Amino acid sequence: MLDPKPYLEKDFAYHADMLDALLDEKTKVLYSEEDGVMLRIGGKGPFAISAKTAEAMTKMASLIEKERYMAVIRPLKFLPEFFAVKGNAETMPCYQAAYPGKEPVPEYEVPGIEIRPLTMENLSFVCENYDDDEEYMKSRIEYGMLGAFDENGNCAGFVGFHGEGSMGLLTVLPEYRRRGIGIAIEAKNLNRRLSEGRIPFGHVVVGNEKSMGLQRKIGIEFSDNIVTWVFK
Repeated sequence: MLDPKPYLEKDFAYHADMLDALLDEKTKVLYSEEDGVMLRIGGKGPFAISAKTAEAMTKMASLIEKERYMAVIRPLKFLPEFFAVKGNAETMPCYQAAYPGKEPVPEYEVPGIEIRPLTMENLSFVCENYDDDEEYMKSRIEYGMLGAFDENGNCAGFVGFHGEGSMGLLTVLPEYRRRGIGIAIEAKNLNRRLSEGRIPFGHVVVGNEKSMGLQRKIGIEFSDNIVTWVFK
């Protein structure tokens, strides 16, 4: 197999998730040739696929042996080839967001708001306002989530990282919006990733223009092309 980095680096924003995954020694390179690259993020996480040709997509899809899986594939036009091998599944098309620099972004202070790490005391609040999968949200708090708290100690919003390393989980309660809380916790979260020597990246569902606007304010760039999450 070839070194996957030269292929991936030709379009940084489009492949930021895969380039970041290569910084994790547990990530497995399953395929790396001139026509595409396929990784298993973290060794046991989602599959990440980038194909130049329909034939390459077919080859890489066949390497997913399990019936139940998660994968993020690109480009969208080769989704039929993927499904021809693996069968139809739920999809979520996204624009990939990536921070191209190495210097920290400016951080913001919001009057009356303190940003600090969440603890397990906040688990029920996070589940209620983001995802009721308690085990998953517990793992995200253990990994490290930031919360924004008002003068009375009430949590106004939070942010963190998904299991495959993408920035996400960003939530600001309706009554606290339009105060700059979202950009404040997102900037601090991005800088944490940089301090770890990783590549800050995320996925924004196609059509979520509000989120894209917030990301751009702190210097995040978006891929021109779509990546598609596939769940089965």
